[in-house]
Amino acid sequence: METEPFDPCDEIREASAYVRVWMEHQPAVKEESLSDWLLYEISRRLKYVHYYAFTRHQESRVTGADWEWWVLFPTQYLRMRVQAKKAFESKDNYPELLRSNAYGLQIDKLISDADAVNAIPLYAFFSSSQHGSMCRGDGGHPDGVYLAGAKSLYDRYINQPRSKISASDLIAQSNPFSCFGCCPLSYETPEGAARYLEAYYETEAVSEDPDRAVRGIHRELPDYVASLVEYDSDDIPAWWDREYARSASDIEALLVYDFRNRNA
Repeated sequence: METEPFDPCDEIREASAYVRVWMEHQPAVKEESLSDWLLYEISRRLKYVHYYAFTRHQESRVTGADWEWWVLFPTQYLRMRVQAKKAFESKDNYPELLRSNAYGLQIDKLISDADAVNAIPLYAFFSSSQHGSMCRGDGGHPDGVYLAGAKSLYDRYINQPRSKISASDLIAQSNPFSCFGCCPLSYETPEGAARYLEAYYETEAVSEDPDRAVRGIHRELPDYVASLVEYDSDDIPAWWDREYARSASDIEALLVYDFRNRNA
């Protein structure tokens, strides 16, 4: 009997869909718990995904981000900074976008610090809702995690008169989390990262700098990223955190998709 070929997209979608079910049954679950489980679970399922949560415990006051996300292609590397939020179906989500601390508005920090390190600033919304996203090839897969551009959200909601923001509003401005790992735009050509960003996250990606047509693209990797991909997520040595915690002092966790070895 012929078996179906292994599809890594199914693994990412299943993990993301589990988040939706989790939120349906436990609406009070913490964003930190959802983030850590999702990213570790994907790294456990897929050998080209690597994840590490640093042992320091502090609010992301420096970057406004919960994790840094790299996608490695044969000729270029994409850097993103991601802030996780729950998108509530039954209440206004505007206060969450306007959350602040002693260092200012979280969304301002996310955008400004992402700009400073040439990264794409994103929000990851955890949701038990099933509304339509902006993905052109969604195919009806129910997701539980959606990615929206932080600058697009700022322009649409923060830079405008106060308005109620529903979960459907946020998801309509988002792509499923699984989309980046599954969308042919993102990995089938050497220019895949730029094409994907320009198609879905134009506000975040297009740069006014003539020497940097697309934001977030790098030609070299920082040491902490290059080192992480040498290990499986379950086999990272104890010294690794001590070695690289200072180099990555402005992030709480690190996620890497190594598309260079996707078909290995």
